[in-house]
Amino acid sequence: MRRLTHWEVGTVAGFLLVYTVISLLAKPGAALTACSDMSGTGLWLLTVAVMLWAGFSNVGRTRWFWFLMAFGAALVAANFAAWLGYEVISGREPPNPFWADIPVLLQPVPMMAAAALRPGSRQREQKFLLSTLNFLILLLWWVYLYMYLVFPNEYVLMDQSVYNIYSSSFFVVEFAVLMAVLGGMALVAEGAWRKIYWQLFGASALYLLSYQWLNSALNRNEYYSGSIYDVPDYAAICWLILIAVRARHVPSERLGGTARERESDVSGFLAVLAVLSMPVIGLLVLYVVPAASQLRPYRVTVTLIGILLVAVCVFLRQMLMAREMTRLLRESKENLHRLQQAQSQLVQQERLAGIGQLVNGVAHELNNPLTAVMGYSDLLKDQAKENDARQKLERLGTEARRMKKIIDNLISFARPLQDGRKPLDIATVVRDSLMLCEYQWRKSGISFELNFASNLPRIPINEGQFKQVFVNLFTNAAQAVEQAPEKKIMVEGNLEAKKIVVRFSDTGPGFSDLDRVFDPFYTTKAVGQGTGLGLSMCYGTIKEHNGHIYAHNLEPHGAAVTIELPAA
Repeated sequence: MRRLTHWEVGTVAGFLLVYTVISLLAKPGAALTACSDMSGTGLWLLTVAVMLWAGFSNVGRTRWFWFLMAFGAALVAANFAAWLGYEVISGREPPNPFWADIPVLLQPVPMMAAAALRPGSRQREQKFLLSTLNFLILLLWWVYLYMYLVFPNEYVLMDQSVYNIYSSSFFVVEFAVLMAVLGGMALVAEGAWRKIYWQLFGASALYLLSYQWLNSALNRNEYYSGSIYDVPDYAAICWLILIAVRARHVPSERLGGTARERESDVSGFLAVLAVLSMPVIGLLVLYVVPAASQLRPYRVTVTLIGILLVAVCVFLRQMLMAREMTRLLRESKENLHRLQQAQSQLVQQERLAGIGQLVNGVAHELNNPLTAVMGYSDLLKDQAKENDARQKLERLGTEARRMKKIIDNLISFARPLQDGRKPLDIATVVRDSLMLCEYQWRKSGISFELNFASNLPRIPINEGQFKQVFVNLFTNAAQAVEQAPEKKIMVEGNLEAKKIVVRFSDTGPGFSDLDRVFDPFYTTKAVGQGTGLGLSMCYGTIKEHNGHIYAHNLEPHGAAVTIELPAA
């Protein structure tokens, strides 16, 4: 919440001060009544405008929060405007009963809905709709309660004394429930929304206290329009305006885990109580209220209509719950399948780890005899007298050194985490990686082309990890072009904008789902032929080295994987 400016605070304080002085010094009359009615109408219209402004400045449930608050304020504005029209503009006394009293008594209902809406809460759409239906049932219950208790004593039998008791009690209970909802939301909210809820709680408490003070003065025949009793009421309205102004750019709310888990349970429990209470109230009318009561047919009718409307909401609620249960069951099955797949892949990874240890041991064992072969071939080459024998021995030494290079690559490939990072030529690492798998794939008729710029700087990388990355990319590309008409794999390396860019491209069919290329355990190969971890591991290694990796398809066919690494 932003801080209020001195101009905003000064404007509110100045208005309340001027109104207080006028209410204390001015005599009751048409002028004071006009001042009071115009001030109240203007304040509530300003409240509606500011809350609508806050609503249009946000999206989602935050928008609906402020719209509902504005609707509650508009109900009271309609009452003040009606009094202004009768007392000031027309110069007549309002009729009795007065229709404008109805919106005032229903004012807290949309505000309760707004408070319980929890703006910015990150729920699924299904849960949001379910909660909305729960609160719609509660709103219908409040309207039913008003139509059952208050309305008939004003418009059916017109018993003013009973109406005053019921309307006053109904209004107090409504605001007490509103304050309970605001206080409950304040306890579970965090950050700015906690402050908003507490301030709304304070403004509602001040509004309720001012109503009680004004109502008691009215019962003592001490109240008149523009009297001092209006000041706390107008102060509460100004407080609501300042809250909306401050909170206009507070779009989200974070809740504690317990509150988030129990939210639907609380609203659902209250909705169930509301549904059960309506038939009970109807039975009370039939068997407890005297049969001679003139309100009995009216109240039975209202109860039946209320039960019908609530039953529609319950039906929709059950449909949403059935859809939610179906979704949860489907997700549970998918999660179980993923868990089983991950378990089998982990078993396979353990086997691969064992094979890696075996390869590492065998490679170490082969290193010693190969070293001897290289040494003896060099010694015999120096002792050979015939040129032909010397060339053959030199060829033997070259092939032995090539074998040793492959074995060294196998060792670093099998145990990458022990090497650490050191400045290396990325082109050399790519060529060494190709050496590990080139023979297998060249037999399948696949051609490899390496094009690296000569100005590539050395960069600190883990050699073993990057050999795993490049072997994975070579293997994936080779498997992709196995059935293609043209079997070609190209690797390019360039220096672009202080980044080393290595691009693997092939002439295969391309990626079927680019969004899931780097997801763990995602593979398009048959069961048992791929773990789905190759590109995921590549992604993790590149990220560890502060780089980026992208995948995209080529036109008209083919795919490419691009790696970007910082050159510095």
